[in-house]
Amino acid sequence: MKFVLKRVSLIALAVIVAAMCFVGCGKEKREADAVIEDIITYHGCYDKQADAKVDELLGELGEIDSKQGELWKNIMDYWEYANSDLKINIDKLPANLSDKSNLALVALGFELNDDGTMKDELIGRLKVALACSKQYKNAYVICTGGGTAKDNKKVTEAGLMGEWLVEHGLDKNRLIIEDKSLTTAQNAEFSYDIVLEKYPDIDSVAIISSSYHIPWGSLLFEAEFMKYAMEKDVPEIHVVSNAAYKTSNETYKESEILRWETGGMLQLVGNNDLAMKYYFNKYEKPEL
Repeated sequence: MKFVLKRVSLIALAVIVAAMCFVGCGKEKREADAVIEDIITYHGCYDKQADAKVDELLGELGEIDSKQGELWKNIMDYWEYANSDLKINIDKLPANLSDKSNLALVALGFELNDDGTMKDELIGRLKVALACSKQYKNAYVICTGGGTAKDNKKVTEAGLMGEWLVEHGLDKNRLIIEDKSLTTAQNAEFSYDIVLEKYPDIDSVAIISSSYHIPWGSLLFEAEFMKYAMEKDVPEIHVVSNAAYKTSNETYKESEILRWETGGMLQLVGNNDLAMKYYFNKYEKPEL
C-alpha cells in the first residue's frame, strides 16, 4: 500500500512539474514574441528615432532567449543596411557573383491586371530577370507570386512570368515557380520552402524587382532566411545582390515603404492581423 501511494505521489509530482514547464515555456515564448513585435513596430514607426528603444528591447529579448536576441540583432542590422547602404544595381547584376548553380535569381511578382494580363511594370522586371539570366547562365530563376487577377482566377503572377521567360529564351530546366504567395513576406517564405526541399545546392539569391522595391524585398528575404535557418536548423541562404527595373514614376515616400516593410516583418513572425493594419495604414503607433 505504501509503495502504491509513493508511486502515485511521484506520478502526481511529475505531472505538476510537467505542467509548470508547459506553462512556463508557453509564457516565455509569448513574452519573446511580444518583444519581437515591439522591436519591429518601434523601428517601423520611428526609424532611427527609436534606436535606443530598439536596443533596449533587443537586450530584453536576449535575456529571454539568447539565440533569438542574437538573431534579431542581426535582422535589425540588416534592416538598417537595406534602407541606408544597400547598393541598387539598375538593369543588371554586378560581375562578381557565383557563376554556378548555387545562385538563384529571384524575380518578384507584381499585381496582375483584372483580366489576368501582366502590367508593364512586371514585364519590366522580367526583362531585367532575363538579362541577368544571360549574365549568369548556370543560375536558377525563381518566379514568385500568386493569383492576383480579380476577374481571372486561373492565372498566377509566377505562372505568367515563367511562360514569358521561357518564350524569350530561358531554359525551362532553370525555372522555379512559386505561385501561392500574395505578399512579399510570403514570396520569401514559400520560395525558401521550395529551395530547401528541391534545390539544396542553392545558397545565395539575387533579388530582381522594381528599384523602389529592392530594399524591401531584400530585407524580407534575408530576414526569412536568417529566421528559418535558426529555427529549423537548416543551411543558411543569403541575399548577395540585386538588379532593379527602374520605374518611370516612383512616388512612394520613405515612410510608406517603411510601413510596408513593417507589415511584411510582422507577417514573417506570424502576426497577420497586425501586419494587415500596417499594410492598410490602420495601425496605432506605440508611444516612444
